[in-house]
Amino acid sequence: MLIEIGTIINKYQQQNEVHSGNQVLLKTKEVLNRYPAISNYGLNEAVKNGFIPVVKIGKLNYFDVRDIEKYLSSNKVVVNENEKVNKKYV
Repeated sequence: MLIEIGTIINKYQQQNEVHSGNQVLLKTKEVLNRYPAISNYGLNEAVKNGFIPVVKIGKLNYFDVRDIEKYLSSNKVVVNENEKVNKKYV
């Protein structure tokens, strides 16, 4: 039974991820599910402003996992307890 569950999970991942060499491309919904810190609006704004590159195949947008993680790590800030921080929504 565990083998069957593993097979089902692998098939699901293969359907939703496009592998190009060592690059993993995710559809928009998969990005939003995998990275809950990113909203649909924030993702669209990041693409529109050139912060996250997108691969267009037909009408679908695909995102490289490495680009998403790079974008998230570039938006990290260290907050001290006594400082005010301008809120930036991703």
